[in-house]
Amino acid sequence: MASRDKKNAILLTALASLIWGSSFPGAKWGLGYVSNDVFFLWLRFLVASAITLSIVLYLRKFSFSILKKPMVWLVGAVNSGAFIAQYVGLNYTTASKTVLLVDINVIAVAIVSYFAFKERIGKMQAAGVASGILGIFMLTTEGGVSFSSSQFFGDVMVYVAGWGWVFFIVINKKLLDVHNGIEVSTAAITTSTIWLILPVSYLYFTGADFSMEPMAWVSIVYLGLFCTSIAMLLWALGLEGVSATASATIMLLEVITALLISIGLLEESLTLIAFIGAAFVMAAIYLVSAGEKEPEVPTLGYA
Repeated sequence: MASRDKKNAILLTALASLIWGSSFPGAKWGLGYVSNDVFFLWLRFLVASAITLSIVLYLRKFSFSILKKPMVWLVGAVNSGAFIAQYVGLNYTTASKTVLLVDINVIAVAIVSYFAFKERIGKMQAAGVASGILGIFMLTTEGGVSFSSSQFFGDVMVYVAGWGWVFFIVINKKLLDVHNGIEVSTAAITTSTIWLILPVSYLYFTGADFSMEPMAWVSIVYLGLFCTSIAMLLWALGLEGVSATASATIMLLEVITALLISIGLLEESLTLIAFIGAAFVMAAIYLVSAGEKEPEVPTLGYA
């Protein structure tokens, strides 16, 4: 992997995080103008694939030979599945809770790595896992459990999406042993776009409503151009100059950005219990990231 100036790499990573943070409220806002969330998601990735491939092929940073590897297609399948779960969940819960429940995958990675790679969980990471579990419970229940609540269903779906990206991260760890970040990121976007054709086709042939208002395209283009294509490339370039652990810590900016936009522009709010739960989740993400001793692939908490 090419070397990059550390200050420049930190700037690139922080910029990617700020952009990704805007994707959660951006997706929530855009879903209000469409009839089908999966079709909306596919259009986002279609735009992102066209832009990303144009950029990397022009820069000669990508070879289609990587698409011959089955693991690359597995990455796309897991990524698209996680996105579907997240977009379905966003219809029922808030963008502010979504970013917190999705970014808890930092904690889940530590748990999966313990069983999959026999990686030791340190004291800080163990404290982070405990803090995260408590935070998730407070966020999703807000003081009471109602399994019939539609928002509870949405919370569960976005939490499932976060776990999907856990396996996305683990698989990427293997791919990054032989490919650089730009190649893997581009392949993930491309294969995800192709995989999403399957559910979209099924919905089309079963008579699903694909209508949308013109304003939906504002969100689709923004999410595809900035939050998928540009942010992913910035993150990959930044990873060339900072460790994965440092990158994961910098990515905490994503949560703060998403919360500020969701509360400020979408007029969302958190109850006192949910706010305390959010604080536990933020502490958990930091503890797990700071407690990581071996380089890890950072979380990809984009929505």
